[in-house]
This record gives sequence, structure tokens and C-alpha cells, in this order.
Amino acid sequence: MSTTFTINGQPYTVNLTDLPPDITLNTFIREHAQLTATKFMCLEGGCGACVCAVSDGKITWTVNSCLKLLNTCAQLEIITCEGLGNQLTGYHPIQKRLAKMNGTQCGFCSPGFVMNMYGLMEQHGGRVTMEEVENSFGGNICRCTGYRPILDAMKSFAVDSTIDVCEESVDIEDLSMKARNCPRSGNACKGACRQSKLIYEDGSQWYWPSSLSEIFEALENVGDSEEFMLVGGNTAHGVYRRSPDIKHFIDVNGVEDLHQYSSDKEKLTLGASLSLTETMEIIRSTSKQSGFEYLEVLWHHIDLVANVPVRNSGTLAGNICTKKEHPEFPSDIFISFEALDVKVVAMKGVDDEKEMTLEEFLGDTDRKMLLKAFILPSYPKDMYIYDSFKIMPRAQNAHAYVNAGFLLELDGNSKVKSARICFGGIRPDFIHVTDIEQLMVGHSPYESNLVEQTFSKLEGLVKPDEVLPDASPAYRSKLACGLLYKFLLKHAPDAEVSGKFKSGGELLQRPLSSGLQLFQTNKQTYPVTQVVQKLEGMIQCSGEATYMNDVLTTSNSVYCAFVGATKVGATIDQIDASEALQHPGVVAFYTAKDIPGTNTFCEPSFGYEAEEIFCSGTVRHSEQPVGVIVALTADQAQRATKLVKISYSSPSSDFKLMPSLKDVFSSATPDTSRIIPLVISKLKEVKFSDKPDLEVRGIFEMGLQYHFTMEPQTTIIIPFEDGLKVFSATQWIDQTQSVIAHTLQMKAKDVQLEVRRLGGGYGCKISRGNQVACAAALAAHKLNRPVRFVQSLESMMDCNGKRWACRSEYQCHVKTSGRIVGLSNDFYEDAGWNTNESPVQGHSTFTAANCYEFTDSNFKLSGHAVLTDAPSSTWCRAPGSVEGIAMMENIIEHVAFEIQKDPAEVRLANISKKSKMATVLPEFLKTREYYSRKKEIEKFNANNRWKKRGLGLSLMNFPVIYIGQFPATVTIYHVDGTVVVTHGGIEMGQGMNTKIAQVAAYTLGIDLSYVKVESSTTINGANSMVTGYAIGSESVCYAVSKICETLNARLKPVKRAKATWVETVEAANAQLINLIASDHYKTGDMQNYHVLGLALSEVEMDVLTGNILIRRVDILEDAGESLSPWIDVGQVEGAFVMGLGYWLSELLIYEGDNGRLLTNRTWNYKPLGAKDIPIDFRVELVHNPRPSSSGFMGSKATGEPPCCLAVSVIFALQQALQSARQDAGLPREWLRLGAPTTPETLLLNAGHQVSEFKLK
Repeated sequence: MSTTFTINGQPYTVNLTDLPPDITLNTFIREHAQLTATKFMCLEGGCGACVCAVSDGKITWTVNSCLKLLNTCAQLEIITCEGLGNQLTGYHPIQKRLAKMNGTQCGFCSPGFVMNMYGLMEQHGGRVTMEEVENSFGGNICRCTGYRPILDAMKSFAVDSTIDVCEESVDIEDLSMKARNCPRSGNACKGACRQSKLIYEDGSQWYWPSSLSEIFEALENVGDSEEFMLVGGNTAHGVYRRSPDIKHFIDVNGVEDLHQYSSDKEKLTLGASLSLTETMEIIRSTSKQSGFEYLEVLWHHIDLVANVPVRNSGTLAGNICTKKEHPEFPSDIFISFEALDVKVVAMKGVDDEKEMTLEEFLGDTDRKMLLKAFILPSYPKDMYIYDSFKIMPRAQNAHAYVNAGFLLELDGNSKVKSARICFGGIRPDFIHVTDIEQLMVGHSPYESNLVEQTFSKLEGLVKPDEVLPDASPAYRSKLACGLLYKFLLKHAPDAEVSGKFKSGGELLQRPLSSGLQLFQTNKQTYPVTQVVQKLEGMIQCSGEATYMNDVLTTSNSVYCAFVGATKVGATIDQIDASEALQHPGVVAFYTAKDIPGTNTFCEPSFGYEAEEIFCSGTVRHSEQPVGVIVALTADQAQRATKLVKISYSSPSSDFKLMPSLKDVFSSATPDTSRIIPLVISKLKEVKFSDKPDLEVRGIFEMGLQYHFTMEPQTTIIIPFEDGLKVFSATQWIDQTQSVIAHTLQMKAKDVQLEVRRLGGGYGCKISRGNQVACAAALAAHKLNRPVRFVQSLESMMDCNGKRWACRSEYQCHVKTSGRIVGLSNDFYEDAGWNTNESPVQGHSTFTAANCYEFTDSNFKLSGHAVLTDAPSSTWCRAPGSVEGIAMMENIIEHVAFEIQKDPAEVRLANISKKSKMATVLPEFLKTREYYSRKKEIEKFNANNRWKKRGLGLSLMNFPVIYIGQFPATVTIYHVDGTVVVTHGGIEMGQGMNTKIAQVAAYTLGIDLSYVKVESSTTINGANSMVTGYAIGSESVCYAVSKICETLNARLKPVKRAKATWVETVEAANAQLINLIASDHYKTGDMQNYHVLGLALSEVEMDVLTGNILIRRVDILEDAGESLSPWIDVGQVEGAFVMGLGYWLSELLIYEGDNGRLLTNRTWNYKPLGAKDIPIDFRVELVHNPRPSSSGFMGSKATGEPPCCLAVSVIFALQQALQSARQDAGLPREWLRLGAPTTPETLLLNAGHQVSEFKLK
């Protein structure tokens, strides 16, 4: 049986039985249509890389193609990013605007952003507001840019836009593509070509019912022991993985009875299969009717559910049925509907229909019961008060810590007639707080005695369960109480509420974000220092830019997936893959025994301790790969991994599982065998004063951070003649080539790598991706066929090392002036199971004094690596520097707190008067109005009990140290004078290729359009240093500049006055002058230098929830003379926001019993999103032309240093918390905030008790 749809206007007729019944649209687009603009990463609707648009001829909407099943696409027009616009047909205005306004870096996320914006414009007929635009990207993650330039580009299309556009205005009609025609009828699709039933060879069945009766006919075919799925949007797969044993798929999307809605004066009836987006449109229009005003509150709550593409596909019934199947699911639809006493219309047969409460439906055991509709009552606003709340770890696209819905019915005397007090996120069997509902009846909800009784009882009634990785019961209990208090504060008459308390009734209100970018250029060196569009920007925005997984291979390609060990500390006895090898599509399974060479993906000759590709003995961490499954499809490989059985010998009796740094230090006497001293101070003891003015001691803790590159660890291996062609997402082609060669006992010359670009790196692709590369190479070598290995997000987070967690134990003696006269800092960093890639001896130590003045006699620093039962930690953006600078800045803040001086003054007291920072800091404080803003904050805090603000400062002295070598080659073509550059660096979003092109154009004296930078290979880039440590761009630019000067010297004899560049090149070629030159940068060619930076962060905290807004951030960074200012500003913004995520939201939790990482998905690991960034984001690059100590052409690094400044937000939160604690009557005490400081951390440190919840 075949189905028909179109992609970018091209008809596709597909025999569905040739494909799996649950194949996704993303898989078909990429692997069958071979269109690569549509990416994937998380495969659960949480990252936005996979977003495309679909149209039924009437409306267009965006979907997560990784969730949308292909069998639901019949007669739809699918639009991908390259179909929206490309080099051949012309670019779409959205693509052009995003590229022009510096909205791409690595570019892997760009097609998803473009398509999401396109869908928004289509949905609103081309007329959107800036608020609608900024609110619509909750499902799109960007790890590179910090979002600001993306939001500016998209908001520039709004009807109320105030964004300066750097290109000519665009006719709004150009923003829309006309709907394609249905290929069968020639008319807009009307669903006339729908199929009814399909049976697959394995017995699986897919149904396309068009009526309720046909649904029940399909359900009758489902055996009692068989699994089935009512298919709507398939969005629940993003929460709970779909069972592989489903045999019956019943697509209910075509049943019109389930999409109906109606309203009268008494009720609104919503069809069960209405999408959340359709529901929002209906309730917004209905909210204008008398009695339904409360629906505006419901609209805002549903707007917090998931993200736009998920809401476009996910249905009301799907959400409630997920709650039925998984009672612990914190459904926002359920909690809102339950508070509103919404009834469901449920069916057990065509003629068996009844109205039920939600509680009755959830409790019914009939698994074939069908939801038909939801009935929402009318609630006149003069008789009812309704509100709901959802508190999340970030602003959008996160499930609730706790959600709540409250409905009060009032009598004529404004006393409670009935109450519905509902909470989610407490425990599966807890919804209504019945005792409080009954307590309120007969009273005004704002009576002081009632309020006091309510909260004295509520705290004892709300008893959350303890289930990792959920937030603690203590937090969720206090948060639930705070939400009911917030409800009362919000709705009480002004006369009933103290003015100081009133603001506590509102959630934090985020205005539109904006930014300011200040820098200078030097026209004498253009195009160097000139603002130019990123070289790859346009093809990134159209999806035409090639990444590793976009490399096309032949049809006999196979796919890989790791099999992981589960018993940490045990020894593997036997691996039985017999069942897995019988699984459909499985081709092979390989373990350590199959490796012909060395079983390590870290090259010992590069200074590494060996790390096994496949575990052959003791299991070092949970999910450590023991082998690799090879199959015909990626899904088949993933499913087969679950069928491999591993038997183990028990760990030694003295083994104690410790997967995290906190586990090691949980006892008073940590296990010293796990602590390895790496930096031992020459100073045995600090010469502390016998009588210090003050002694300050403390502990400062920073957690792990996952890199969260949008591009997964990816390697494509193609056997070629007598060797391998390798396309691997690596930051270090030299090491990847080496480990593959040694794994297979091949010569390096037979392993040739090519890297066009990476979809982000941040350090995780220096060595960690080699494990994937070696496994793929082994499979290709054994099978002699192309192999594609794209590691899943869960596997990456389970197997890949993270940023080194750190613990600092410090002691210092201080003068009342703030001057530190003696300091001891013992720090401990989480190595994982070995000490490879340790920053302890490097930047952690180099930056530990930051910009402050100490002597050899008063500063003792000791650094240790701590072995834990987790993957070996690895480099992560500004490795060691983030920890080192934060440790010192925290000490300064702690000292300032104890001596009760302004932190800025304490910093100045410890900075050498000869230092440049001694001049820069006072000026920065002045121009950023530091002292006046502090007074405004103090006034705000005095006037508000439940909202608090703070202003945090951080300084940075970041050392840049040149090491290694980078070769490059420049080729001039005599035909037209164009130039191609190849080099050994890796473009991964930092703008290396653009800077290289600018330098080449400047040095050769030609227009930038003449220059192209090609892929990095192990031929032209042989023996290259890793691209990292913030030195790659400058180093390769140096090499290219030398080469271009060599070429200039060759051209000089034939260069004639007034001759054009092309004429000069032609003349040189005629005389057989070599127009190809190579050279390299090497250690010693450029001087090391330091990057100074300052940041000031202003925050506002909701004391009752722990949520925050970053109101404003000012960053000043010494960028020397920026080679490419827009790129450098983008690097500053992106690095800072990645740092904010580290300090605020990115929490990694290991299960203590088995060492399993519990936060290994987008569902529970939360980098910051577009509405978490600073509302007012100001970046200035200090213009410091040609400082003697700076790098190439006076430039300085920008990709890593700004990450170190984000700690300023923690210091701002410390101030906000101190004000809250003062109001709570607590003694003044320094709080141990660290990374991450989550809403849970903030609320539990705010110090208030539920007994303080009063209206006056």
C-alpha cells in the first residue's frame, strides 16, 4: 500500500510496507529523500534542530519531524529549510535576515529557527508582534549565540518592530510561500486520498479510521495481550519512550468528530483530538464571552506547555491519556482541567458514551476507552476566581517542579461557597487538598484567621514523594504553599494586602529583550576589523551547509549504537549478543575481542592514559560501552542494544560507588585513595597574621556541565581502495587519525579525515568523539561497507565526560580595608574515572589568583584531581579558567560580605595599582552607574518582601597561551584569481573561516568575495594541534598571513602599475610562478597575552518560587583589535550565556545506587533558552589597537574568556537572598551558592517559613 505527499513541491509516492510502521518524518526526509537541511539531535522534540513545516492546503504549521510519524503525513505538503530558499532558487527573507544579522555561529540549529519563524509567519498571515516572536522559540536551543542576534533578526519582521535592519526592507508578502497543490487531484489537499488499513510483514497493523465507528472496529482487532497506540501527535514519545512492542497503530487524526468544538452560555466543548495550539486559539476567542473570561488564564498556562511545534501536534486527549498511563506525569492540562472541574466525554463503544470526571476517567481500567471531548463550564467572573501556576527550571519548554490550579466560588457576600485547590508535581495520588477546600467554605478567602489556619494546615498536608531527579520534597512542599499564597495576594482587594507584600502575588513579568553592542573598526585594515557577514552564514540559514551526518553514502550503509554496561565496579564475565543478532536488521556485534589493534580511543603518544573503546574488564562508569551493534537502520541498532545480555563478577568487597564529587566528600573523612595531588604549593603554610582583623573560611562548590552541542558525536566511515575515508566531528583531526589507525593496525596514510565544519564543539569533540570514530571504523573495516554512527543524546550524556566539577576549601586573613593578607585555597576537581585532560595543573592554577595581587609568601594553592565512578571528565569551554576565576571571585565576595564593604571596593583593595584593571574597573563602575543602581536596588528591596534584586560584579584576567602548530595552504587560481585556503584548524562556529578569509583578502589586497575556505583534512592539515584553548583562529590566521606574504613576494616581479588582481595572477601563471604556498604557525611565533574582562549582572528573584529574571548584564572585554567585530561580539554573548546556564540551570544528577546519570535528556537537563537570557544585554569590546602583548594583528581571543564572567549572576543572587533572609529575621550569614544555583537552591535559602504567609 502506498501513500503520497510532497516535499518542497516534489511528489513522493511511498510503499509504506517497505518502511517500519513507526518511521519518523525526519528519517524519511534525511535518509530517503536525502534532504539534509532538517537536522536532529535529541529525537524527543526538545532541541528544535528537526523543525520543518507542513501544510494541508489550508493552514501551515511547524512540527518536530523527529516525532511526527511518516504514516500521518498522507496528502500533506512538507516544507524543509532548503525548500524554503536556497542558492539555486534564491534565499527566503528569513534566511537572509538571520544571516545578515549575525544570527548563526555553528549553524546546526539555524534551519530549525528559520522554519519555526516561517511557521509563525504563516500561522499569523505574515503579521506578528515582537512579543509573539520572542515567545515562539522555546523549543529551539542554540548553544552558540546566546540567542540575542537570533531574536533581533526574527523580531525585525514584526509589525511593531523597533529593530534596526541592516538590509533593505522586505515586502511582507515575500515571507510566505504559496501552498503547494495536491499531486493526485491538482487541488489543495482535502484528505480525499486517505488509506484505511495496512498490515506489515511482521503482523503490525496501521489504521486510518475516518469515523468513531472505524476507531472501535480497529480496537476490536487488538488482542488482550497486544499493545496498541492511538496516534495523534506522538509527542508523548518526548517524555516516555514508545514501546517497541506496539502492534496496532490507530491514527485518529482524520476523525472529524474528535476535532469539533462548540460553545453556548453554559459550556465550551472541545474535541479530544484538538491540538494544544488549536485549543489555544479557541479558548482565546471564547474568553471574550461572558462567563468564559477565565479562559485567558488557561491560555497563558497552556502557552507554558512544551513548545510551539509540540503544541501544534500534541492533543488534549494525548496529554490526558499520558497522565492516565503514567500517574506521575506532571500534566499541566490535567491540573488546569481538574481545578476547573472539566468533564470528559468518554466512549467504550459507538453507542456507549458517557460523561465522566477526570478522576473517574483516570481510574477506569478499560484501556480501550476513547476520549471524545472535554466540557469546560462557564464561570461568571463576579462569582468565581480562577488562577493557575506553573513553576519550571527555566522560562519555557520544561515540565513543572510544581503546578497548581485554584478555583473559588463566592456567594453574594464574597465568602467561599466552594473551592478547588489542586496541585501537580507532589505525588501521583495527591491532587486536591480537600481539608483546605473545606476549611475555606463559609469564609472570605482573605480573612487573616483563615489565611493563618490555611497555611498552618497546608504545610502538613503537602508531602511530596522523593524521586530523583525531581526536586527535593522540601522545595516542592514550600513551593506549593507559596503558590496558594501567591494566589491570595494576587486576587485580594488592595485594601486587604500590605503594599510591601502585593508584588508577591505576580509571577515575574519579562519584558521584551534587547541588546547593545559597542565596538570600533579600523578602515585601514579592511576587510580585517570590518563588520562582515559570516562566510557560511547564508548556507547555514538555508540548511545547505554540510555537517558530518550530511555526508551521503551508498545504499549499503549500516548504522551503529553502543551497548552499555550497567554494574559499575564489577568485572565483565560474558557478553551474550545472540538475541540481539536475531533482531531484524542487525548485521553484527563487535566487542574488544574484535579489535585488531589497540583498544583505546585516547592516544598515549599524545600524553593520554589509555581509555578503552570497549570495556574488557572492570566497568568504570554506568553505560560504559562494551560493544557496538551494527544494523541496517539506526532504530534497529538502538533497539537491539537492549537485547544484549552481560554477566558480571561482583565488585570487590571494599568498593564503594561514588559517581560524583559530592559523594566523595559526603563523609567527614573522604577516601584519600581517590584524591590525587596534582598542584602542590611550594609554600607549606601561609604566614597568617596572629591577630588578623578578620578570618574568613568557606567552601565553594561547582558542578559538572554537559557541553550540549547541537550536533551529536558523529562519524561516517567509507572504505576506499586500501584505506578509509573518515568524516568525523572532531576538533583534533590529528589525534582522531592516529587512534583509528592504531585501533585497526593501519598506517596513518590509509586513514584520511575530512571535516567541513562542526555543529558546536566546546571541548567535547577533542577526544570524546574518538570513541564513536573508532567503533565506526572497526565496523567499516570488518564489514567493508560504509558505516554511519550518530551517537544518541542519552548515550552521549552517559558516556562523554563533562566540565570538571570543583570544590574549593579556602581560608584567608583580611584587613578591615578589605586587603587579603594571607590566602590558602585547596581545590579538588572531579576527574571521572581517570585524570586525562586535567585542567588542574593548567588554567585552574593559572587563573586562581585572577587579577589580584598576591605574593609567594601569602598565597598557598593546592590542586587535586578526584577519581569518581563516572566518565572521564574533559575539556569544556574555558576549562579550568571558569573554576579558577570563580573560586577567586567567590573569595572576594565572601570577604566583602564579612567585613561589610562593597565588593567593588574590596576588589580594588586587592588589585595592584600598576594593573590595567585598577584603571578600567572604576571607569566601568562609573559608566554602568553601579552605585546609583545599587541604591535603587536597596530601595526596591526595602519596599518588596517577596521580590528581591541584586547587582553582581565579576572580573577576569584570562591568560592565553600559544602552543602547538597549525599548517595552512593558500591556492590562487589563474582562471579568475579566486583563492582557496585550507588549514588544520576546525571551524565549529567560532568564525575561524571568516577571519581567515578576511586576513587572506587583506594581505593579498583583494576583495573578500575572492576567498573561499575549504574543508580541513589530514592531508593539507596534517599534524595539526587541537582547535581549542581560544587560540585556533589567531594561529591559523597567522599562518595564512605568512603564506599570503610569500605569494605576494612571488607576484611582485610581475605586478604592474594599475594592473588588476586577475591580470597580475594571469601574468604570474604565464611565467609558471607557483601560485600555491604552504606554511604553518608554531609555538613561539606569537606572544602569550592576557584578556581582561568585567561583567555586571542585575537580577530579580521571586522569593516565593525561586525563579529569577536577569534584568540587565553589562560586559566589557578587552578584545584588542577585533579581526571581525560581529563574530567576536557573538562569541562574547554566546560564551556568557553558556556560563549562565552552568551557574543557574544545568543540573546533572547521578543515582547513588548504580551510578546511572538520571538527567541525560532534554526532558530533564536544561540549558538556558531564548527567554532566560538577559533582558537588557550590553556588550562592549574595548578598542585597544595593537597592544604589544596581544595576538595576531593586535587581536585577542573571545570564544572562551567571557564564560568566566557569568559567575557575576551568583553574586547578584547572594545579595537578593540576603535581603530576603533579613526580612525573614534570620541572622546575617554567608550562603554557599555554587553551580548550579537553581530555583530550588534559591527558595530553600530564602529563609522564610510558611507561617509568614500573611496578607498584612
